[in-house]
Amino acid sequence: MNEYEQRQEAIRRYLGGEKISKIAYILNKSRKWVHHWINRFNHKNSNVNWYENESRAPKKAAVKIAAEIEQQIILIRKELMNEKMAQIGAISIQYEFERRSIKPIPDVWTINRVIAKHGLNNQVSVHKAPKDYPELFWHTHQMDLVGPRYIKGDGKFYSINLIDTTTHSCYIKAVRTKSSVDIVHAIASFWKTHGMPDALQMDNELAFRGSNRYPRSFGSVVRFALSQGVAIVFIPVAEPWRNGIIEKFNDTYQLRFLKA
Repeated sequence: MNEYEQRQEAIRRYLGGEKISKIAYILNKSRKWVHHWINRFNHKNSNVNWYENESRAPKKAAVKIAAEIEQQIILIRKELMNEKMAQIGAISIQYEFERRSIKPIPDVWTINRVIAKHGLNNQVSVHKAPKDYPELFWHTHQMDLVGPRYIKGDGKFYSINLIDTTTHSCYIKAVRTKSSVDIVHAIASFWKTHGMPDALQMDNELAFRGSNRYPRSFGSVVRFALSQGVAIVFIPVAEPWRNGIIEKFNDTYQLRFLKA
């Protein structure tokens, strides 16, 4: 007796008044299996082939993206990949659609599907030399100060930039001076939104470390971080690559925003 015949036999016995447990025992099936085919029979008793396997194909066909939009996604992705320091993710591609007034603007998951379909998400692995600078903490934020920069008719400003090295969530705050008070407020705002790190890593900017007059005293930034249980990590002097993630972000900030 094949599978189809077993299903029909189960229903024949059920309609004959036999108990579920007895049918399951005779056919060497579980009671769940018997209930399943009873439900199938009751819902599709008008269909003479109720006992056959149903197609597992999606009931609703996937919406196909227009060929023109797909080509635009591929074109923009390749342009961004060839542009130094450019962001190349789905959100950046969405932004380019909006900036170029291309309609309709595709969803993020649609863009990601097209990127994967055409193999544009395959990144070439780069072998990195072993680091001689220890990674002491699980969760680190990096911070840097960019400036001064100038706006015509407005004047000088600085930018306090912070980034989470794990998620790459970033924060930018424009300030008029390199005041440690403004820096502390920027750090507090970032931590309030994105959570506290184990360590805050930065260079030896005077506003970060404190005072040349009192080199052995803690500045406001250091005191605030330590008061929150966050360790301070100063990178070696003249070695900006130690803060590589925030430095790369600064380059993108300069290229995509300040020069735009």
